Amino acid sequence: MKNFFIVIEGVDGSGKSTQAEKLAKWLENKTGFKTIRTAEPYILRELILGRKDLCALSELLLFLADRAEHVNKIIMPAIKSGFNIICERYNDSTLAYQSGGHEIEFSSVKNLITACKFPEPDIKIFLDLSPEIAFERVKSRNNQNDKFEAEGLALIKKVSDFYRASEGLIKINCDNLDEEQTFSAIISKLEELN
Repeated sequence: MKNFFIVIEGVDGSGKSTQAEKLAKWLENKTGFKTIRTAEPYILRELILGRKDLCALSELLLFLADRAEHVNKIIMPAIKSGFNIICERYNDSTLAYQSGGHEIEFSSVKNLITACKFPEPDIKIFLDLSPEIAFERVKSRNNQNDKFEAEGLALIKKVSDFYRASEGLIKINCDNLDEEQTFSAIISKLEELN
């Protein structure tokens, strides 16, 4: 048994945090290794999400700088210590939002990510929730909309389409599933990998 680096991807409102919490407990019990939960953006959250006037390129570069710190301070030390890591959002999120959503050329975004040499996750899970349901969930939150949430349904649709067309993700269709059923679907897919 080895430790795992697992990423959970999805649009805002898709249930990443809920599933990450459930998966962390399950993974710790399954592997016997301590599990660390983390999320992106890591240290630049307020700067990136709070500024609605950032141009797409600045946003992309800030996300990559944020990830570099995240990898250096949390992810690599955890990998080296033999811990499991569950991270909400990672490289595929940058591709989906900055290329799919904000239309920066895909190859440019991909090349920048590759040049950074971030560690690759063992498993990448995409919680595929219809943009309309996700948007309703986002609107019902009590907190102030962040930069991406403020862009509304149009952005969520573009990002969802990008994720759906992406390769290398375990895709879980969550439209007709409650949180327990979604978790069961994730575990089923993970157990198929063994």
